[in-house]
Amino acid sequence: MAVSSPPEEKIVEVAAPGPLKLVKVKGTGLQRDYFLQNDDVVIAVNGKHWSQIGSIEATVRTAIERTGRPVLATIVRDQKMFSVFVSKPFPKDSIILAGEEAQAFRDFKTAMSIAYIRTLSNYVILADGENAADVFEMRKSFLAMIFPPLWLISRRLWEQLAAFTCAIMTAFVVHQFLGLLMYFFMCVYVGIRQVPLGLSSMQREGMRRRMVFAASDEHNAQAVALDFNDKLQFKFTSREKADGLAIDVEIV
Repeated sequence: MAVSSPPEEKIVEVAAPGPLKLVKVKGTGLQRDYFLQNDDVVIAVNGKHWSQIGSIEATVRTAIERTGRPVLATIVRDQKMFSVFVSKPFPKDSIILAGEEAQAFRDFKTAMSIAYIRTLSNYVILADGENAADVFEMRKSFLAMIFPPLWLISRRLWEQLAAFTCAIMTAFVVHQFLGLLMYFFMCVYVGIRQVPLGLSSMQREGMRRRMVFAASDEHNAQAVALDFNDKLQFKFTSREKADGLAIDVEIV
């Protein structure tokens, strides 16, 4: 009687940890929403260094699909580092760097606590052709949801303010309840659409989006932007630049 041989064990190759070099980003949501580029190298996810992650691409994809929450990706571009919250997975064709290519990214300091990461939000850097720049926070404002007229005034959205004011006043003339319902609708609409509305108000001034990255506040966002482009001239100078001024009085 023939003796059957044991089945051959399948050998599954597991890729070693390594930084993720992005490819085929052009024309995707990663480029449109976050201004990521081909050859950007992802070196950390949520503050954890690439050497501690089996697969950056798989980790980001799984976290986004299972939790529905964005993850903080730390990226190196032209030997300069920045982080950005992303809600879209990285392309599967991206390259896992190894050997000397990976070692070039080992010394970047990426450690961040979850408590600190929760204080960050994405900021958009906008600038015109003469490098006059401004910063816009992508986090939604509570003011816009509760008292949208004041928020519309702060963003100089006069057309939207006039349209809502006329609609609410007309509704109040017809019936008080209808006016309250119209104001509630205004709160919901502005609350949901405040980010694109805020960006449109700045783009009407001739500014265009240049970068998106995570920062703790506007001053930190300015510092990161100036590290990539020192020709930007912000409307309000950051504290970091002011601290370096050689003047004989204290800054208020």
